[in-house]
Amino acid sequence: MGLSKTPVPLPTMISPLGKACARMDLTAVQDILLKTGYKEEEGADNELSFQEWTQKVRDMLNTKKFGDIAFRDKDFKNAIYYYSKLVAMMSVPSGTVFVRRVLSYLIIGQPELALRDAMQAQVWLP
Repeated sequence: MGLSKTPVPLPTMISPLGKACARMDLTAVQDILLKTGYKEEEGADNELSFQEWTQKVRDMLNTKKFGDIAFRDKDFKNAIYYYSKLVAMMSVPSGTVFVRRVLSYLIIGQPELALRDAMQAQVWLP
């Protein structure tokens, strides 16, 4: 009857991040990460009570801030430096920090380190 027996793929909804990844458009991925911020981890507020305001917490917040500034400014080597320092300081790792470090590693041509961090990011942001 002339009917094709090959299955027709059903259209799927792909998020903007998924589309950027499919295109391997690292600049678009960075833009999405900047816009998204740390929404998955909103329990980790930057506003702390006076009792919580210790030198260690201040150091962590400043390190995160410097990493975020470097990431925003596309200074990926410094972003890696600050995010690595932050990961070592945190008692509970941040999936978002790992994701940002993944993109930074990819952009500077270190895919093995990016893969390692991607696996860590999946643990903290399944």
